[in-house]
Amino acid sequence: MLELSDIQLLVGEKGILQNISARFPSGQVSGIIGPNGAGKTSLMRVAAGLAAAEGGAISAGQNAGGDFTDPLWRAKNIAYLPQFQTVAWPLTVRETVGLGLLPLVLTAADAAARIDAALARCGVADFAARRIDTLSGGEKARVYLARLLATGADILLLDEPVQSLDAAGALAVMELLRAEAAAGKAVVVVLHELNLARQFCDHLVVMQNGTVAYAGAVQEALSPARLRPIFGVEFAQSADGYLVARRVQEEERVMEEGT
Repeated sequence: MLELSDIQLLVGEKGILQNISARFPSGQVSGIIGPNGAGKTSLMRVAAGLAAAEGGAISAGQNAGGDFTDPLWRAKNIAYLPQFQTVAWPLTVRETVGLGLLPLVLTAADAAARIDAALARCGVADFAARRIDTLSGGEKARVYLARLLATGADILLLDEPVQSLDAAGALAVMELLRAEAAAGKAVVVVLHELNLARQFCDHLVVMQNGTVAYAGAVQEALSPARLRPIFGVEFAQSADGYLVARRVQEEERVMEEGT
């Protein structure tokens, strides 16, 4: 479990996150949604310990038995998959996945077993010997996910992990994350695809302008009435709950602003 209380983050004099409180339980997939610039990535970086908040507190919960302020504890217990990433050297896929094991003390056999399992789960075992810089964007995304899973961390933070994947790939990733949550992990994922959030998340944090506009049940978070002022888009909900969006016409927006 990871819990953030009254988090504030400044960049220069600009407030990026303001009084953010959120709880990400173990055994659940927690989704973070919101428009571009809402502060989702900044929140993930704070949660990973990569950006220092000016105010508030972060705790890992009693069950984790760790100290969030300890960098070594974070390295072993929190795995973070950023939105954009590159590998600076022409490493093989297998070597790239193995980078996730650097904070851990493992025998060679245990390390190899972890890497093999992660490669297989993410469907990249067949090109384990290929250089990472020869892969497509979607293939790289699966390799980076394998690196995250190889860590065995109890808290998984993923910022838009399906952005470069086709429909089948996106579903496969979300199914893997659900399996990780079922195994007791706390999984936190930033998503722009609201229907994936509806299908796979246990609860949602909705962000707007660096604040939490709503946190709670998926159905309530994705109600068209709640989403429209946040995204500036009209949503229709099908009988089975799926969302379809259309742009709000300018005259509708002007009328709303005038009320």
